[in-house]
Amino acid sequence: MTIIASDSATLTRSLDQLSVGESGFVGKINQLSAAVAQFDPHLGRRLMEIGFIPGEPLQVLHKGFFGGEPIAVRIGHSTFALRRFEAALISVITDKK
Repeated sequence: MTIIASDSATLTRSLDQLSVGESGFVGKINQLSAAVAQFDPHLGRRLMEIGFIPGEPLQVLHKGFFGGEPIAVRIGHSTFALRRFEAALISVITDKK
């Protein structure tokens, strides 16, 4: 698990690492791994097209029972279900806890 301190009051984590109820702001869409890029080379762009753009507030609403998939995320007035590998591409800036 990678946690990067962006300043003394915030942390940057990937969306799949957030717990249900946690919220934050989209930091960036991380680079696709070779395996993901081969499967869906346009995934990063699609995530941005549906609203995962830097600075947008989001909240994790629910995680599935088996393996934590899908992950229900509210961004703006919309709710999306993401697979764990999709959520892992999204950096989220959260308050330090």
